[in-house]
Amino acid sequence: SSQCPTLLDPNNADLEYLQDSADIITYLYKQYALWTPPNQALRSISSVISPVLKPVYSYLAPLQAGESYDSQSTQNAIEEDILSHPVVIYTYELSPFCSEAIALFDRAGIEYKEISLGLEWVPGLIDSSSGGGAEKRAVLGTMTGQTSLPHVFVGGKSIGGIFSGSPGVVPALEAGTFLNDVKKATT
Repeated sequence: SSQCPTLLDPNNADLEYLQDSADIITYLYKQYALWTPPNQALRSISSVISPVLKPVYSYLAPLQAGESYDSQSTQNAIEEDILSHPVVIYTYELSPFCSEAIALFDRAGIEYKEISLGLEWVPGLIDSSSGGGAEKRAVLGTMTGQTSLPHVFVGGKSIGGIFSGSPGVVPALEAGTFLNDVKKATT
């Protein structure tokens, strides 16, 4: 005989038997989990490329910002940003990591303020206007040591990116601290 997974949820009389493993996992996360894990392929990619690209990002961020920007004024703007809402996320509009972080927050029902620094970090796509994305990215690097995005702040404190940082959103969720930090910041 073959073994096939089957789910009948006694808490949901309207649900028919689920027999596909992917459907069962999706259903259980939606019904009973506090959060749904992000794309594991992105996590694997991040674990390989983040350590390689971190020095590149750190080198490029101040170059893209230019020499004439007012770092103190930009830092003040960032501090205002991160205190303006309990959860703040700096993003690039074309970044799959940023999109995944936003989707994770949406699935978990976390209210957040998104601040876009442009389409992407490459020249021509980052917002290079005065006080724009290039300057904020450089100052975020100075303030936190992280120039990659997304960059999440909860209660004014840097959490990092989706998979890495101080400690990173997913590691904080896995440790059970992220949702508690969000709750504290919103009360």
